[in-house]
Amino acid sequence: MSTTPSENENREMDQWLKRNRQMLLDLYRNQYVAYNASGIIAHSENLREVLTLAKASGQKFVIYLVPWRTSSVQILPIRFRTVRRQEWQPDYNVKLKYRDLEIDAKMLVDSGAELSLVSFKVGQDLGYALADAESPFFAETIGGRVEYVLRNVEMTIDGYSFIAPVAWLQTQTGGEQLLLGREVVFDKFNIEFRQAEERIIFTYREDIVPES
Repeated sequence: MSTTPSENENREMDQWLKRNRQMLLDLYRNQYVAYNASGIIAHSENLREVLTLAKASGQKFVIYLVPWRTSSVQILPIRFRTVRRQEWQPDYNVKLKYRDLEIDAKMLVDSGAELSLVSFKVGQDLGYALADAESPFFAETIGGRVEYVLRNVEMTIDGYSFIAPVAWLQTQTGGEQLLLGREVVFDKFNIEFRQAEERIIFTYREDIVPES
């Protein structure tokens, strides 16, 4: 049996996350949560522990890292407090693989981000480490300066696998933990946001038949 959720299962999981996001923020801040449409399967600050427990359940699941902060729309590293009329966030299921660790994770699709991004904690849990004498890069933002280093990760989106760079933050920001940015990803897919339908549609570019 495939452990990767189907499109319908992903939609049901998205609806569960939408309904229960505040509960997760209240109870499981800065923890990894393995869940599906039926509820939480496992949770812990240790990624490998969550994966072990979730896989042992025999159920299909995805991983969500609950942010540190609440009551804000987080656009790293700027945070706007708003009157929120739309509870949906453009999260998409992406399989991430680095060495022996593979997870199905929810990533926030961010067309404004040049690179995909993982927090310091997520990078450590994936197995990233700084090389001897490696110096970080600096990114200047309106919210301040952040440090990061570049790493590669194998991504799988809707069955299509490829290697993409990610910015592994070396600065603790408390922002969104997993961002899916433009580099490589947006070259391989046409991405359509349908907020009114609470859907994102990824279309692999090589599957598009040119108009005659």
